[in-house]
Amino acid sequence: VCSVEKKSSVVPPRARTVGKSRRGARASSPEANPTPHARTSPRVTVAMANGAAAGAPHLSSPVGPVGDSPGDQANFDDTSPAPADPASPKSPGWREMAEERPSTSPGGGPPTVTPPPPASPVAAPPGNVVVASPGPASPGGAPMSPTANGATAPMSPAFDRRPAPKQGLIGKMTSGVGSLAEKAKKRSAKNARRAEGGKLLLQQLQDEAGAKDPSLIPGVLRKPALDPRYVPPNIGTAVKAKIFGTPPPPDPVTGLVPVGDPLAVKSSTFYKIKASKRRGKQSAYVAAGRARKRPDEAFDALWARVQRQEALLNKIKQDGKRYAKAMAEAADAAHAMAGHIAELADGDPAGAALPAPDEPGSAAASAAAAAAQSREQVAARARQLVAMMETLEVDVRPACAEQLRSAVTQPVAQLCEEFPAYKPCVDKRRTYMLDMDAYERKLQYTKVHTKDPGQIPHREEQHSRASRRFTYFNDKLVEDLTLLDNNRFELAGFLIEGFVETQEFEVNRKRDVYLSMQEGKLPQRAN
Repeated sequence: VCSVEKKSSVVPPRARTVGKSRRGARASSPEANPTPHARTSPRVTVAMANGAAAGAPHLSSPVGPVGDSPGDQANFDDTSPAPADPASPKSPGWREMAEERPSTSPGGGPPTVTPPPPASPVAAPPGNVVVASPGPASPGGAPMSPTANGATAPMSPAFDRRPAPKQGLIGKMTSGVGSLAEKAKKRSAKNARRAEGGKLLLQQLQDEAGAKDPSLIPGVLRKPALDPRYVPPNIGTAVKAKIFGTPPPPDPVTGLVPVGDPLAVKSSTFYKIKASKRRGKQSAYVAAGRARKRPDEAFDALWARVQRQEALLNKIKQDGKRYAKAMAEAADAAHAMAGHIAELADGDPAGAALPAPDEPGSAAASAAAAAAQSREQVAARARQLVAMMETLEVDVRPACAEQLRSAVTQPVAQLCEEFPAYKPCVDKRRTYMLDMDAYERKLQYTKVHTKDPGQIPHREEQHSRASRRFTYFNDKLVEDLTLLDNNRFELAGFLIEGFVETQEFEVNRKRDVYLSMQEGKLPQRAN
């Protein structure tokens, strides 16, 4: 048996000499009875280096994780004795074997020869072969199952998978906190990108609708002074004129007070305070029933359909992740189930060790031959099942997952990432509507209650500007939302075709594997 040092691939010269003599004696022993499956393992491959000094073993790259096993201590180096029964007279003890080793002291007597150890069920392999690594159920070798003639055979090496080491409580908490922090970071970055995209979209929509035109801003107009012929001055008007100054006289043609720079007035803090007060007062009047609420059911239904489209895309994205995870879990469960089924047909039956009847043509002999043939057919079918599941696991499942990703989940994820953020535009539309309703209410109040007829043209101009600004912006926003809502049918057709192609791809690949299994043309894989 090739023994491999775990922490260093360099074997001391003394261990190489002793190991070589033991391996040579064991290979030449007539009692050695190697099993054909004991030279392969899905975990570790050990190749004998051609041209290495004294046949030192060389460890190649492992395929899977190999943990500590009860046989690792015994196989630490080549100086360890071979496992044998202590009560057997053919099994020399450690001290006897040490005494029989060649003496290295100067002037010593003639070297003694170490007697060959008892036969091992696994013979030493020649150069460049694969050697089984210690398994979880057999110290120093692959898991074995008893056979009829007393030998041992490996039990389904393709399905011998050692579980990963369990994580402690601190490790689970640390990984959980790290995962939550990573998710929060990604969500924050996504929200920041959407907010920036919403601002750019709002700015583009306002520019296209002309909502920032100074001629459409109603709040920059200044209220003319009251005519003393109709409204005599009082303390309130005197204080207001003292704080804000007396407005210039209105234009005799339009009746409006001239304004300097509308954009400078709009960017002032006083303008923002007045706008917030005006909109808040209008919302309060509508909530209290003192002002009429403008009917807006058509736009609300359109905006609800757009929001539903975005929500459905996010759900499809999450469902795609769950579907891919379920495919992997189903494949793992089927793989493990097939391995357990194959283990049922592993080894020889208990009655195979009994002597056969003397009469070859007797009924008992015919029944025994038929039973053996049936068992051989079941074993061959089990090997086909193992090969089929290996092909499904290695070739078919990754291809199906890639097809699902390219046809459905990746386009949906991109659509969710690039879905236009119209929420700031909808909020701005509501703001423009509140301004229009507020100026309409003020116009109606001025027409009924004012004593100065010079105030009416000012209110009419404010209401006209607010109405035109809302109309232009609303038409452009409704046009964009309608196009986006109608696009969902084309999008649904694309996703339907992609999902159907994914299902057909999976069915066709599995059918090809089943037909190849029936014809015996499955790819041969090294364990």
